[in-house]
Amino acid sequence: MNITTLLSERDIDILRNDDMLGSGNFLDRCLALSNTPAVDFIFTDKPITIADERNIQQFSLNTLASIRRDLAGWYLANGIETGDVVAVCIEDGMGPFLHYLAVTSIGATIALINPAIPPDIGIPYIKENGFNKLVTDEFSFSHNSLIKNLRNSGNICAILNVANFNTGIKYDLPSWWPSIPMDTTLLMLSHTSGTTGIPKAVKFEHRQFFMGKRARLGRFVESPDERLLTVLPQSHSAAISHLETAVLHGIPTYVLSSQDGESVRQAIRDFSPTTVVAFPKSYVSLLERGVSYGEFPSIRRWFSMGDAAHHSHIRRLLMSSPDARYIDAFGSSELGMALLRSVSTLDHIAPPRAIGRPVDIVTAKILDMDSGDEMPAGSVGLLAVCSPTITSGYWKQSQKTSDAWRNGYFLTGDVGYCKDGVFYQIDRVVDVIHTPGGSLYTLQLEEAIQTIESIYDAIIIGLDLSHAKNRETKLVILILLNEKLTSDVNIIVEQVIQLMLEKIGRKYYIREYAIIVVNSFDQIPTGATGKVLKRRLKDILPKTLEEYERNKQLPNGILKIVNYISAN
Repeated sequence: MNITTLLSERDIDILRNDDMLGSGNFLDRCLALSNTPAVDFIFTDKPITIADERNIQQFSLNTLASIRRDLAGWYLANGIETGDVVAVCIEDGMGPFLHYLAVTSIGATIALINPAIPPDIGIPYIKENGFNKLVTDEFSFSHNSLIKNLRNSGNICAILNVANFNTGIKYDLPSWWPSIPMDTTLLMLSHTSGTTGIPKAVKFEHRQFFMGKRARLGRFVESPDERLLTVLPQSHSAAISHLETAVLHGIPTYVLSSQDGESVRQAIRDFSPTTVVAFPKSYVSLLERGVSYGEFPSIRRWFSMGDAAHHSHIRRLLMSSPDARYIDAFGSSELGMALLRSVSTLDHIAPPRAIGRPVDIVTAKILDMDSGDEMPAGSVGLLAVCSPTITSGYWKQSQKTSDAWRNGYFLTGDVGYCKDGVFYQIDRVVDVIHTPGGSLYTLQLEEAIQTIESIYDAIIIGLDLSHAKNRETKLVILILLNEKLTSDVNIIVEQVIQLMLEKIGRKYYIREYAIIVVNSFDQIPTGATGKVLKRRLKDILPKTLEEYERNKQLPNGILKIVNYISAN
């Protein structure tokens, strides 16, 4: 007989009515209610050795509690006290969640750092935020480039290796453990993707971080056979949030330590999830390698976190599970949860760039970029939201916290519009191309390019031309072709040029174009969550184009470069 770990409706009601419940005490509340605390319900693709547990790949509530206790003792024994902030950079997988449980249980704050963050970004981030202690694991201590750079520098922060956990002793815990959190207890700092520069450390508190989970209590599970696959980078706040949700409901969950498409495919085959949650990059990676019609019949929901997904990608993914829904859940670290949702089915794909309607605890508006006044329906402006889930601010950055608010609403950093109650994201504020003829929105242009047959994906940036008299811009378009080409590459490039001429025309003073055809987006600089770092492309691509003009040799990974100057 199969034993279900799902909490009963009665237990969910108890949690829902618990005013003190939050992200700092949810595990203890679930332990007190569960009838199956010894039954494993969380599984991982990669064995983990942590505290007294060796090569463990499955977890019950009791296992989580035992590891939390042992790690909490280790942290206290290594000088981490209530009120301290400790950075943690370890391998992807279950580790970040386990350390989150331990650190918050002693009343300290965990600053999770994505292990993929490059040293030239990670080191300034650590310095800027004053993290003087960093915990890592054995693999990261020896192989992670950020950790190795920190070790070589010697004086940036103290590095503690959790592999030095002494299995021969029982670490003592004080009588007050676990710590009892207040509503405003700071549990976690989680860095942004870094699309605008050095990532910012976003604050997550006991009550604020839980508000999104509270709104979903009893609603996230749609059927008794619910099974969750989380493909998110597990050091990200969204991953911590979904594992909290899994524990709160007792959902059988598979934690993937890789965001690669083939790893996602294998995990779906092995675990047969009903729900998958990932950032768009993982879905793009899966699609890039090809999916067949009906390949994933178990899936009923695809959750895509972060920015709006491209229209063509949604359709292709739904082809692999024709009865599923694709839920574009628009959010960010600062928002505390996905605050707008757009739902697509194979029969009805949401309009391009639609991020949907606000969820029930959210108010959203489009504000004038200068005055901050609400814009009329259909007018382009700044996307702004009001929600109890929004962060109280950025760690040690009061000015940036203040700048993020306008007339009582939090600015998401996106440009969009609202039509018939549905919101659309058409660009990031930092990626808009400003011309004498007006603003060009790169995400809209990328969406248009992807309607060309044989084009799988596109990225657009604008480069200022230093030699131009009228502040002209060169439009650089990177395109990735489908594996199964139906047209000659030269014809496709010509189609791209013609489409841009039609969309842009003379109005925007764009005369120069560069079309770069690549064989993969693997070398494209992205943030820790997979967002394309267009600011870094603006540094890289001018050199690439100059070198090609000089020697006519294509760099590795580039199939074709075409420079085009319009006669107009």
